Amino acid sequence: MTWLEIKNSIRQDLNSRGLSNPNIRLNALDNLEDILKRHFPYLIKNPKEGFGKIDKNELKAQIAKYKSNGKLNSAESSVINEIYYRV
Repeated sequence: MTWLEIKNSIRQDLNSRGLSNPNIRLNALDNLEDILKRHFPYLIKNPKEGFGKIDKNELKAQIAKYKSNGKLNSAESSVINEIYYRV
């Protein structure tokens, strides 16, 4: 799957789940995409290979370093889980 296919699949899934506010996770997806594009472009370019080479928890820790508070929120963590589920 390409990054765009993964992103669209996550968007469709979040909108169809009946979440009380899917926009929270959709915004988290957009924010994570910005971080990935800036700091981990190889993951966007070749998701299957890139995400396969880095442990999910390690990636979460690395992404958190680029956030002002140094932590992922639960929506961001959930979206990363969704990404790994698809690759």
